[in-house]
Amino acid sequence: MNQPKTLAETPWGQSRIEVLVLYVLTTVGSGMLMELHWLTAMAVAPLVMLVMLLGVMASVQVLWMVVLGMERLGTAIGLRKSPLT
Repeated sequence: MNQPKTLAETPWGQSRIEVLVLYVLTTVGSGMLMELHWLTAMAVAPLVMLVMLLGVMASVQVLWMVVLGMERLGTAIGLRKSPLT
């Protein structure tokens, strides 16, 4: 059959490597910063990764709400129509 040619490789191989590197860095960081034993740090690392993910998601949400608030404030005082709406 005719297979489409793509420049990108399969994403799962690269994603596994990135998650593994993030896990190792989080394990080392939590072991050093929280002064945990390495086995405990390996168990705590996924929770730390989840907390960091939720923190990033909350930060993005807050920044988006700030942008929408600024846009509505600008519309209310008559600056210009925003391309966001």
